[in-house]
Amino acid sequence: MKITDIDMPRQAFIYAAIHLLSNRLQTVGNKLDPTISEKQWFVLAAVSKYADTPPNIGDIANSLGTSRQNIKKIANILEQRGFLKMKKDENDLRNIQLFLTGKCIEYFKGREQKESEYIERIFHGIDAEMLDNLCMGISKLVENIDALLESGVNAER
Repeated sequence: MKITDIDMPRQAFIYAAIHLLSNRLQTVGNKLDPTISEKQWFVLAAVSKYADTPPNIGDIANSLGTSRQNIKKIANILEQRGFLKMKKDENDLRNIQLFLTGKCIEYFKGREQKESEYIERIFHGIDAEMLDNLCMGISKLVENIDALLESGVNAER
């Protein structure tokens, strides 16, 4: 049975579809490149977004909506593979800063074309208007979920 075969309200369908898409994107992403997993890629991508100061494990955990322990585990694997360097923050020894290595930067340069083709295939057949609506809808869902998290995840308004 496909998720589209189930008769349910649109909101429930979207909720279920997001979970299904998340799992499928991770599966497909893991097959894209055997060198690193989708989760490892997300950690490296998040680290790369901090241009001015290197992020710490907590920064990346907050960015990706996961625990510091989870990021530390992934960062350890990435460090062992030479993609990431972890260093204690000189100003606060409790914090561990994350740095991309030269190997990591070269690795990502080498897979840019593959990533572009992958994204193109995922969004094949989706026109600009659909993309705009999808962006607006997802942005609103993120806003609502953030509000739930800040309020202690109480389902009541």
